Amino acid sequence: MKLKLRHSKKSVFLLEAITFVIISIVYVFIIKDMYGYMGHDHDIKIAKVIIGWLFFIPMLFLGTKVKGDFFYTIWHVIFVLYFFGQVMYYQFNDGIIQPVFAHSILLLVLFACSFFKLNFRVIHFKGQMLSIVLLISIVLFVPIFIKYLPHVKLKNLLLADVYETRYYFREIQDRYFGYLSAPLSRVILPSLLIIGIVKKKFWLVGLSIFMISFIFLIGALKSIFIGMIAAVFFFKGKAYIDKLHYLLYLFFGLCFLGLLVFIITDNTFLVNSFVRRVLFTPARMDNSFYSFFGENPTFWSHNSIGEYFMDYPLEQSPNYYVGEVLLEKEGLNANVGLITEGYFSFVYIGVILHSLFIGFIFLILKQIKMNPIFFGLVFVYIYYMNTSFFTTLLLTHGLAFFVFFAYLFLNKDYER
Repeated sequence: MKLKLRHSKKSVFLLEAITFVIISIVYVFIIKDMYGYMGHDHDIKIAKVIIGWLFFIPMLFLGTKVKGDFFYTIWHVIFVLYFFGQVMYYQFNDGIIQPVFAHSILLLVLFACSFFKLNFRVIHFKGQMLSIVLLISIVLFVPIFIKYLPHVKLKNLLLADVYETRYYFREIQDRYFGYLSAPLSRVILPSLLIIGIVKKKFWLVGLSIFMISFIFLIGALKSIFIGMIAAVFFFKGKAYIDKLHYLLYLFFGLCFLGLLVFIITDNTFLVNSFVRRVLFTPARMDNSFYSFFGENPTFWSHNSIGEYFMDYPLEQSPNYYVGEVLLEKEGLNANVGLITEGYFSFVYIGVILHSLFIGFIFLILKQIKMNPIFFGLVFVYIYYMNTSFFTTLLLTHGLAFFVFFAYLFLNKDYER
């Protein structure tokens, strides 16, 4: 008899609570010991652990009240991907409370947004979707293919000479490729890949993988594959809550397996490549941003819009100032997400404004009623919201294009 897991909101609650405990154990007994030299070596203070749980437990219960499957899924993905790392870093280090409080504001804003909706008409192409999207992808891809074909190295697919290739393509890439690589690799081509799987058009699956792989060869950036991997991973499941469960199973499985592998072999590969990098590296970076810019806000003068109204006070951009000056790592580009950017722009007013922007984006997607098979594309941009500046996210990473594309093509009425 085939065992079928029941996906419910109660099981989400239990999975998150258990995963939080497992990650805490991994942090205390592995990361603090093995990666103390990277800023994880501070004594544990019981008072901070208690305060961390006082933030975590109310949010855990608040998550059960989020309205609507789409917002429920979005809220919990952000809860796990953003909030877990912030709370635990605060609990087990000398970190400040401001990042935890700022991300709590985001969760509260998203909770409130789940009770609202926008009213606008959605265009339905239905049967024409495949032909239109395929034509768009070919028109955008062909000039890239023709221009860069003589420069690609197939051995980069085996991750050989990756850094040399990145340096080389930085010198020859033009603005056309820069602005189109993200829409192609993270939106259009993953959509075609999913359509190919749904319609069992394997030529379309192969074509999508080929074009994504070629874009990877133009610069050897592994992040190019994020859209394809996320699209395939989140394809299974008819409802949004199914997607959330698959993510929680993945988080729990990797954390538990990482702990088990370390106990048996002393190997920290999984702990380092997943738990530390995904959850705690952003939290550690954020603490530096919040500590310095809390008293020195930029008022958005660091971006191409704000610089027209105010002079930026530093010689380096915020990410390089934190990486090279505060963290004293030459060449370090410290990632920054929308909530952190909001804080160092205008402290908590900036956090609220950026949270409202994130909520507005998801309200648009909620009204579009995206078919759940395309949730992987949404997940990619949730990830980039935690690693990108506002203007970079909108243009370079293609968030503005994604919302427009979803409005035209990815609505729930898409004919399977």
